[in-house]
Amino acid sequence: MGYGSPGFDLTALTFIIDGGGSVIEVGQKGHLVCPFSGAIQSVELEADQSGSIVIDIWKDIYSNYPPTDADSITASAPPTISSAQKAKDSTLTGWTTQVAKGDCLAFNVDSCATITRVTITIHVKR
Repeated sequence: MGYGSPGFDLTALTFIIDGGGSVIEVGQKGHLVCPFSGAIQSVELEADQSGSIVIDIWKDIYSNYPPTDADSITASAPPTISSAQKAKDSTLTGWTTQVAKGDCLAFNVDSCATITRVTITIHVKR
């Protein structure tokens, strides 16, 4: 069974941040509207090369678009790669893990070194 198969309730939201050949700059990189409700189970980061990056995720209801730093769902544990090429977190300490259909997610790079492209995948149990 794979994502989206009948009886398989785990799916993913994926967002790519690309520095266009340069190291990714800090700041908000874009938004994604959640097409379903569920609970975040884990988050993964995969980069184009070894380096470090911290990405905060902000969430708010669609009518309050755009989300801001005050809407962070990651508490003091944002997705982080530290001197590596990938990272996974399934503990999600302090996170707000519930998402509702129509919620808007924003991806904000807090810091970055060396990495020019990163994919963030949020695994959600529907």
